[in-house]
Amino acid sequence: MNVTRDTLYPVKELFIKEVGDLITQSKIAKLAGVSRSTVERVLNNRGDVSEATRERILEIAKNFDYQPNRAGQTLVIRRKKLKIGCIIIEAANPFYAELNKGIEEKAHEFQSYGIKVLVRKAPFTAADQIREIDGLLDENINALVIQPIVNDPITEKLKALEDSGIPVVTMNTDIPNHDSQFCYVGNDFHLCGMTAANIMALITGGKCNAGIITGFANAKSHYDRIDGFKDYIRDFPDMKVIDIAENQDDDLESYHATKTMLEKHPEIDAMFLVAGGVHGAGKAIRSFKDRKIRTVSFDDMPETRKLVKDGIIQATICQQPVRQGKMALSVLFDYFVEGKKPENNRIYTDIQIKVKANIDQ
Repeated sequence: MNVTRDTLYPVKELFIKEVGDLITQSKIAKLAGVSRSTVERVLNNRGDVSEATRERILEIAKNFDYQPNRAGQTLVIRRKKLKIGCIIIEAANPFYAELNKGIEEKAHEFQSYGIKVLVRKAPFTAADQIREIDGLLDENINALVIQPIVNDPITEKLKALEDSGIPVVTMNTDIPNHDSQFCYVGNDFHLCGMTAANIMALITGGKCNAGIITGFANAKSHYDRIDGFKDYIRDFPDMKVIDIAENQDDDLESYHATKTMLEKHPEIDAMFLVAGGVHGAGKAIRSFKDRKIRTVSFDDMPETRKLVKDGIIQATICQQPVRQGKMALSVLFDYFVEGKKPENNRIYTDIQIKVKANIDQ
């Protein structure tokens, strides 16, 4: 049974007499039948407390609208000297600059609590990511935010961190089969791929030969989009995927990969741009003036907007990188400052679709 004012005390007057209108840590302790120090440990997420006791204290605090003393709370957090490490992908894709912008904005808010956010950029390789993780561990980080590569050594490394008590937030790209992790923040990319296929079906009448340009073959966010696209078109026998190429989120690579694909497959009349390198891919598509090629892309960057306005791209799916960066740090703030773990270890951001009519909004 949930602990509420009505269920805890049958008579509200008795509640007011025993507890009073303003809930405090001492009153939570009385209601939970524990010491005030136990309540303090739970609300500040430190020390060993049984899961049952923790849940009881947090439920009481939630149901009685407990509001911590911010001045005292700030002092407690400052004494902890918390450090959060962030590792984002080092690539030409401007999406990552937007992601970093969200991280920096939230990091600025953290300064008043004395929380340091250490941002590192690394190429999308296991060796580089592991090197940066080890470097951050040498700086005694208390938590990690990362865009991880799908790779067994990385997965094992992140599991080891969480086993040692360091919460890991995977951001924008996830690792498979790791439901025990602290939290993932980003789009549901399989659903994004299905959404892209749905749009493609609408603009092609359910009949097309599609080419796919992806970023990194070992990025879960990228191959989930492709899987979602393929899953959706199974119900459309006249929609086919002809070829798939990788561009490393690089515009020059994207231009050559797209141009080569379109030259090799004259039957391709639709393109699905899974990740970065949109400018390069758009330039290649534009060069085939004698072919009507319908295109769906991802993200809302200046070059993408221009391609939408010019009719090269018919629709782009946006994933709110600034918001993702902020949310990834916010869940850790709630954990360290409020003592709250995410209710769900998958926090999905909204899927936004932009076309020519709303691309500037």
